[in-house]
Order: sequence, then structure tokens, then C-alpha cells
Amino acid sequence: MKIRLITFLTLLLGLFLTGTAPALASDDYLTPYDGLLAQYVKPGNKDGINAALVDYRGWARDPRHLQAMVSLQKANPETLISREEKAFWINAYNLLTIDLIIHHPDIASIKDLGNLLQSPWKAYDWKIGGHTYTLDDIEQRILRKRNDPRIHMAIVCASLSCPDLRNEAYRADKLDAQLDDQARRFLSNPAKGLKVMPSGVILSPILKWYAEDFGDEKGVLAFVAHYAVGVPTGATIDDYFTYNWNLNRP
Repeated sequence: MKIRLITFLTLLLGLFLTGTAPALASDDYLTPYDGLLAQYVKPGNKDGINAALVDYRGWARDPRHLQAMVSLQKANPETLISREEKAFWINAYNLLTIDLIIHHPDIASIKDLGNLLQSPWKAYDWKIGGHTYTLDDIEQRILRKRNDPRIHMAIVCASLSCPDLRNEAYRADKLDAQLDDQARRFLSNPAKGLKVMPSGVILSPILKWYAEDFGDEKGVLAFVAHYAVGVPTGATIDDYFTYNWNLNRP
């Protein structure tokens, strides 16, 4: 894949210039990534949806992206435990998704990168710590196994109906507070997270696709009642929003 070739050449250049391949701390990517999020993720409205919009073209020109990618891919996540590992892989998923988008700047939707045989989440891969991962690997094999449904409010597939990309990196020392905040923010958005109707609630289809991670429909409703405001006792699911896959860019 083109992305893998670019990354390989970057790492090869680093070897040539330094003569060594020093191991990087697993959080060395955080400073450049944090700066990118703060600069290029801004609130906006598109297709009638209030969302955090990403300036992918500006991000692509910023040298901090390459710095963050090299540091992320040289990191060794196997040395991490608990919240450190969870924060690392949430950040990795989001940063790699952005890397995928900026290498295909003319697409209207991430789904344009899929084909009849593979979704975009399976068709592209990156090396991290010497192992190869797709976005699907990170979500399905790593993050979902953490049994924390708030993860679905944190990983962002570059689409308008996704939960908003946070304008700061996830960090182990405040991860629970960040994930709680993500859940509240998403469910406070009546255009894509939750809308209370007289007949019941309309929810993001994310809560349908991954209902088993919440404890099926009963667990979904308990999750919603815990994090959302104004949901009446005994509310039922009336419907789900139509998912808008257009890119979350201005």
C-alpha cells in the first residue's frame, strides 16, 4: 500500500541519518499529535449537523503529522498496561484514520476507500512496534476486548455522524473523565447522538451496531439514561438516525 511505502521510506531515512533505530517511549507521539488536534479540529456545522470538523488539508501540510506518525509507529505498546494501553490505542485509531484521509484528499467519504472485497477499515494497514495492524484490528481485536462501551464514543471514523474527534489527545491520567465527557457530548447532540421524542428516543446507529458491548438494548438504554439529560424513565428506542458518512471536514 502507498501509505506503508511512505512510512517505510520515512523510517529508512531516520535510520540513515542517525545510524540507529532508537526505541521511543510509547507517549512520544503525544506532543505533536496534541498540537495538531488543538490547531486543526474546530466546532462547525455541516449537512445540518453540529460537529467537530477537521482541516485535513492543513493537517497534511504540518510536519508534526510525520513526527507523530514516526513516534507512534516506533512505540512499543506491549509495555503498556491498563489505561495507558487503552489511551494509546484510541489515539492510534484516530491518528491512523487521519493519516488515511490525508493520503486520499479528494474523497468525499471514508467509504470511498473500500471495495467489494474489503472495507477501508480492513484494506489499509500500518506497522506499530513491529506488528501490522488495520483499523479493524485495533477496534475489534484490541479496543472492544477492553469491555468499555465508552470507547465507541472516542474512536472516530472521519464521518459527520461519528462522535466528535476530541481536540486533545487521550491520556491515561485523565482517561475516565475524557471518556465520560465524550459520552455526554455525543448524547447531547440531537442531530446524531440522541433525540428525545414523545414516542421514545432516536439514537445513533452506533448504539445498534455495537449493542452487545452495552449489554444489548436494555444496556443501551441504561447507558443513555446515565449519560444523557432529559431521558424519561422507561423510555424506549423509537428509531435510529440515518448515518451520514460524509467526511467531517469543513
